[in-house]
Amino acid sequence: MKSSILTFTASLLFSLAAANPGHGHGQPTFQQRCAHLAQTFHPDHKTQVLVAQFVPSGTNFTNPDNHPTCQSKPFTITLTDMCRLRLKVKTSHTSEVELEAWMPLDWNKKRYLVLGNGGLGGCIAYPDMGFTTWLGFATIAHNNGHLGDTAEPMLNNPGVVEDYVWRAVKTATQAGKKAVKHFYNTAIRKSYYMGCSSGGRQGLKAAQDFPEEFDGIVAGAPANDINNLWSISGHYYKLNGNPGDARYLSAAQWVAMRNEILRQCDGLDGVTDGVIEEPRTCKPRFEALMCGAGQTWASHQCLTATQVDTVRRLYEPYYGTDGKLLYPEFDPGAEVNSDVWGGEPPGAAEWWKYAIFNDPNWDFHTQFSLQMAMDMKNLDPYGISTWKPLAKLKQKGRKLLTYHGLQDGVINSGNSYRYYEYVSRTMGLTSTELDSFYRYFPIPGQSHCHSGAGNWYVGATSQVGRVLGAKNIPTEGGVLMSMVKWVEEGIAPETITGRNMNSQTGVQSSIKEHCKWPKKNKYLGGNPNLKESWGCTNP
Repeated sequence: MKSSILTFTASLLFSLAAANPGHGHGQPTFQQRCAHLAQTFHPDHKTQVLVAQFVPSGTNFTNPDNHPTCQSKPFTITLTDMCRLRLKVKTSHTSEVELEAWMPLDWNKKRYLVLGNGGLGGCIAYPDMGFTTWLGFATIAHNNGHLGDTAEPMLNNPGVVEDYVWRAVKTATQAGKKAVKHFYNTAIRKSYYMGCSSGGRQGLKAAQDFPEEFDGIVAGAPANDINNLWSISGHYYKLNGNPGDARYLSAAQWVAMRNEILRQCDGLDGVTDGVIEEPRTCKPRFEALMCGAGQTWASHQCLTATQVDTVRRLYEPYYGTDGKLLYPEFDPGAEVNSDVWGGEPPGAAEWWKYAIFNDPNWDFHTQFSLQMAMDMKNLDPYGISTWKPLAKLKQKGRKLLTYHGLQDGVINSGNSYRYYEYVSRTMGLTSTELDSFYRYFPIPGQSHCHSGAGNWYVGATSQVGRVLGAKNIPTEGGVLMSMVKWVEEGIAPETITGRNMNSQTGVQSSIKEHCKWPKKNKYLGGNPNLKESWGCTNP
């Protein structure tokens, strides 16, 4: 009995010391406090500590989420000494969220960052965690309520759907804050969010519904109005068809069409560089690639009239049976960055099968149609459309920065323009008035979230973790650190610095300042690879 009391007392004293590292003599080290989080961190009955470990800089950290869709980059080289904490949090009797908190040894700025998810959202962004932890952020990322970039766990489980739509990001944010405050035994100074694609939609969801969680939100290529986004991807697939169909274009033929579009539109901005600076001004004549009498693709690399009609319809806005816009048109120049010709769109098909119809045998080929798209547009489970004004964000005094690549073949960039103007109209605010809390930056030559022919690297999620030698690239002027400067110094970004670089070598070939909408990038003359050769012009 006496031994048990002594053991309990020793454990209690260690727990108190771990929770209060600045008090007493011989307090536990960073490593010891990290290793004992399983004993010291018990925020509520819903939260379970799965892993608590010290991870030194230079560790080859293997992705523990072994779903095959999460293995595109199966390991991450850690860049700083840190404490890794993995938690599981119950969100309902049928759903739960797993999250990781990477807490750096050097946390002198006391910044907190939550990262978003991509696609169907069940993969943790470990590479981005490694980089942002090196930047000094206590970084949180989560599995969005299920494992894998798939909607299968949503089948007959509305709790998982609700996690995917909004609850996972809010749950992970709040649980992560508790963990960070407990571990460092000090308050978080500023809280940030950064995500792209589905993660961009998550950022807008936070900005619309719970902006109090973040001082600054960075949302790239947001997948809001997502039902119509998935409908237009289905429309593209049905439009292009399958190999053997008369209307079908192969990957090589889409490349040829991209080259023809560049031939007609690349020089509109004064520079021939593979980038259409303002795709919305590009109105190509697709018939220029049409075969003449006796000509074929094999003989003349040309398209049939039926194939040209496929292309023409691709670049038209998608309208419903009532004549109202469902989704903006495809971005000229994004053809080879698209999955338009890549087969049945898996995200759309899985969402409809598992989250909407609860029928794994639902058949895309026979059941998707414009009428189905009309039926789907009004379905908004748990507010997944994420299409509301930013009244709460403005009221709370928080900040939102959005950006969108203009060479995006996955989410048409017109959707971000459309949302910006919707916010302006519904809130009755001019661009100058919006500037105090909401700024949008189009990024010419950027593909979907990363890569592209232009100055695509803007220090964003899905970029920093995949670029070799990213530590050697200045972070000043990128989207995340521009948001930090806006929040902490009151200096709002007028431009975002973009770099054209090889992601495998980290070699930079050019630099450009991307302008805040509604201003536009303008070539001023001189070497187009230098940022001094570009400026911003008013609309």
